[in-house]
Amino acid sequence: MKRVFLAVVSALFLCGCVGRIIDWVPVTFYVEVQDKDGKDLLDPANDNSWLIGTEISFNSKTETINEEDLASVMTRAVDVQYEGVRLQKSPKCYRLAFGEFSGAREYSNEVILIKWSDGSTNEITYKRRLNSVTIDAKEVFKLDGVKCSNPIVITK
Repeated sequence: MKRVFLAVVSALFLCGCVGRIIDWVPVTFYVEVQDKDGKDLLDPANDNSWLIGTEISFNSKTETINEEDLASVMTRAVDVQYEGVRLQKSPKCYRLAFGEFSGAREYSNEVILIKWSDGSTNEITYKRRLNSVTIDAKEVFKLDGVKCSNPIVITK
């Protein structure tokens, strides 16, 4: 009888039926842009004004980067419930940050299209699967169809 009880309790715990609450971390995509020599092309000291007019499209919505976006660099580590794109200073370089996206849901081949002001484009796809048993998320990022990591590094 004791074994049956332990088996039932173990099964309930493993299937997540105990009523635990999982606080999934929000997802932010980061894009770093550099030239072939590794120069940070988003750093204002390197004249990132070429970013003005760059269009970011996601979920049928398009946002255009303007001078105000470049003038107000975000330095906070957490920007609660922000939706959109912003220029952010990380410890090693400047980067574009997209998000935050809900960490508590799955995404299936979501597409972010970046149309740079020079007319070139890059496509980022994102896939996320949740595992509530192991409290883990499997994420796959692709840049122009090639698997990559986050931050996504674009060489121009």
